[in-house]
This record gives sequence, C-alpha cells and structure tokens, in this order.
Amino acid sequence: MEIPNFDIEKAKQYVWNYQVPFVQEFAQLLYLRDVNGMSISDPKFLAHQEKLIPQLSYALDTWLELNSHRIFVLSESLSYFAYLGLNGTVIPQIDDNIDEAFEKLPRDEHGFTSSGGKKMKCANTIFLAAALKLGFAKHPEMEEACMEWLEHIENNEGLCQIRTDGSQCAYVLVKTLNLLNLFPQKWRTKRYKRVLQNIQEYLLSYDISQADFPRKASKPNENWMRFGFFRAFQASIFEAAEALAVSGVKDHRELRETLQVIGDLCVDGVTWKATYDRKSWPLKMEILKKVDTKGSPWLTLRGIRTAQALAK
Repeated sequence: MEIPNFDIEKAKQYVWNYQVPFVQEFAQLLYLRDVNGMSISDPKFLAHQEKLIPQLSYALDTWLELNSHRIFVLSESLSYFAYLGLNGTVIPQIDDNIDEAFEKLPRDEHGFTSSGGKKMKCANTIFLAAALKLGFAKHPEMEEACMEWLEHIENNEGLCQIRTDGSQCAYVLVKTLNLLNLFPQKWRTKRYKRVLQNIQEYLLSYDISQADFPRKASKPNENWMRFGFFRAFQASIFEAAEALAVSGVKDHRELRETLQVIGDLCVDGVTWKATYDRKSWPLKMEILKKVDTKGSPWLTLRGIRTAQALAK
C-alpha cells in the first residue's frame, strides 16, 4: 500500500533543496531526523540547530513565560518546537519548562488537569508526545507519567463531552496514537498493545477521508480537508493516516481510500498546497504563503514519513 501520485525520491530532494531562508533550516532538520533517521544528539543535527538559535532566542523566553502556566497552551508550544526538530539539550528554556510542568502544574495520579480539576486529555497526549519527541524519554518523571496516562485511557481512550456527544473523539485518539508511536520499546506492555489496537479499530471503523466520526456539529469540520499543520476539533486526515501507518497498519480498505484522497491532491508527485492561516504562533509560517507557490515542505515530510511507514 502506498500514497498514490507520490514519488518519495523526488519528495526527498524537494525537501532537502528547499530554498526559503529560515524555513529551509527547519525542513533540513526534519529531513535528517525523519528521513535519514539521524539522532537528535548527532553532531550534524546539532550543528543545524545552532543555525536556528539566533532566530528563535528573541521570542522564545517571552513565549514560554506566557504559556508555561497552562498545560494546554504549554503543550501546544512544546509540540510546535518538537515537530521542528528542536530539543532541550540545545535550548535550556524548553528543558526548564518541562521540569516546571511536572513540578508546578495541577496533576493527579492520571495526568495533568485544569485549574478546575478537569482532565485535559488533549493537553496530556500532546505534552507527553512533545516531550518524548524532544528527547526527554529518560526524564525522571516521564515514564511514570506515560504509564499512568496509559492506564487512565484504557477502554475509554477518546471519551469526550466537548467535541462529541460523549462518544470517542477522533482528535484525542489520533493524538494518543501519535504518543503511543513514540513509546520506547521497553514501555510497550500488554496494556499498550490493547490500547493501540482499540484506537486503530475505532479510527478504521469510520470513513476517515470524510471525517464522519461522532461529533456535536452536524457536518464534517472543514479543517479536515485543508491538509494543514493545525490544531482543530478533529485531527487532519493526513495526520490520521500517518499515525495509523506508523502504528503498524499496512493494508486496510479505509486507510487505502484515505491515501487515495491524499494522493489526489499531491502536486507534481512531491508536495501538497498549504491552505491554512497560522496566526496564533509568534513564529508565523506565513512565509510559505508569500514565497512558495508550489507546496509545503512540512506536508512533503509528512508524506515521506507515511510512505516509509507503509513500506516497512
């Protein structure tokens, strides 16, 4: 099974040769990590990071200071840096904020909560996944936090009263699947395997490409069809397809049909148009819309990751 109309070798060249200043360095970091499998502690990887630090330092302190007191906003901030390939060994502020999250933010035996005591399912999965992607698997609190969260979500992985009628929420489930895909091998217990299978079966029991999961709204959220790197009421179909492929799903009718929808929008076999506005981040991605008329290197990388997972 593969993404139709997508040429992975041409896509790799497209990402590596991407020429927009600033964006290029981020794209190359992700290329080294996600395409070449380079460790985030590799000297070559760290050398690329060093080129980015001056461009980030002016905004990072203020950004994290403003966001560190709320687990949901902090998790989104850390997730942004995690997907850009940065890690706490290079940017101490991120390391400090992960420590402070465990020390100061409201948390019970099953994960972070809001100030009112409400369980923050989305925030927990995004925060823990970001921390693992940033290289904090050996943080003294991380394994315990992940195991507690795994116990909490077993059998009610995506129950949500906010975005659905109390049914499981695809947004939560895709984010949880992203987290499980990052677990070190020694964490992959029988409970892990049960939760993983439950999520896979739920997502594949609906038409992913039409976003027909239970929801309060009467029609599919239009964000599903934008293919952007965004946070919305449901995860994008591209992110869902990638998470399923990385988790080990190799041949399923629902995934095949979803990949066909994705492939039909592929441009020149290498990329996809980014059709979103990302106005809420201090490090805005509008440069993609102003300079690049062909497509998004971030979505190309997502295609590469998905294609590589399907080929394993």
